[in-house]
Amino acid sequence: MERVLYDIYLADAEINNNHNIFSSDSALKQDLLNSVLKKHKITEAVLDTSIAWYSGHLNKYFKINNNINKRFSDAVDVLRRREEAITKRNIISESDGFILPVENESFMLQISDLPNNVYTFKTDTILDRYGGTYELQFNTLGMSASLNPVVTLCVLCIDTAFVKRDTISRNGLFTSSIDILPSKQAKALYGSIYFPEVYNGMGVFIQDFTLIHSFQSKQPLPAPQQAKQVIPVRI
Repeated sequence: MERVLYDIYLADAEINNNHNIFSSDSALKQDLLNSVLKKHKITEAVLDTSIAWYSGHLNKYFKINNNINKRFSDAVDVLRRREEAITKRNIISESDGFILPVENESFMLQISDLPNNVYTFKTDTILDRYGGTYELQFNTLGMSASLNPVVTLCVLCIDTAFVKRDTISRNGLFTSSIDILPSKQAKALYGSIYFPEVYNGMGVFIQDFTLIHSFQSKQPLPAPQQAKQVIPVRI
């Protein structure tokens, strides 16, 4: 019931935050509610019956709401990190680098609906640049400690692919980056988020999904013993 109510509150927030879209279209509101019911494999009648039962067992209902309030409090921390990420993006100038276009900046991953539990991404432009740092960053909400999704970032050059893999361990700001040599010409930037197993809870929200290219490397190139994180692959 806690997971159901949490998703319903999120749906209500979506409606309130997009009043211009939902205000005159009751079908869209119902579709959003139906998506929550479908996710939890219940009907609206079952939901109404459960709410009526909890109205007679307020101690249990209050406990559920306390748990939900804590989850929303955790979300506040995510929003704070989101503001930090936005500030970071805004200070990127043309002299330092630029933000690469992507298809979606904010979206929700219903993991059970992903093909092979994998969400893929790429830039919406063809790269033709030498050297620098390629960075991925986004905020997460709804991440479970048991998920541990693996994020793969790949910079494809003419003769080499540089690959970086990281694991998401918590909600909040996630970043990953790859430095490439000035002599290397990047042709494409892409990657994936892989969930090792299907998660039956709420979906994972991805916010402020950003790909950035900086002309100057942000970090020294890794020492040989650390190079296992960034793997050049001959193709």
